[in-house]
Amino acid sequence: MKKLLLFFMPLFLCAQMIQIGDTIIPVTLKSQHDKEYSLVKDGMWIITWDKETTAIANEYFENAPLAENVNLLVDVSQIPSGILNLFVLPRMKKYRHPILLSYDEAYNVTLPYQEENLTLLSVKNGILTKIEYVKNQEELEKLLK
Repeated sequence: MKKLLLFFMPLFLCAQMIQIGDTIIPVTLKSQHDKEYSLVKDGMWIITWDKETTAIANEYFENAPLAENVNLLVDVSQIPSGILNLFVLPRMKKYRHPILLSYDEAYNVTLPYQEENLTLLSVKNGILTKIEYVKNQEELEKLLK
């Protein structure tokens, strides 16, 4: 197992975070309701990284509908599968808005990240045009209106 991990470690270290001006490769992800969605090529991706940032986004979208050109993406790659299936997914299924689940750690490390913040990516014609970080629901509301 250690040999396998050592073999793949350089791939994780070489993975670069996407930057403004980079072409975005939209992927297809499943939601908490097991429905497939393709990430938008024109619009906004809202990425949450942990329980706290996901709660901020979910609270906002429970009161404001998720627009067609907005994707809510959650990094679930670090959650052990038992905990994800027994506790996290059942809680997520209570929400009506689609929460896209990204299990791919190699893909997730390419997405911009800032500790204790949601990441907002603006995409136009498949090109990343803006990266913003949001700490709370009020900031999220300002950027989405």
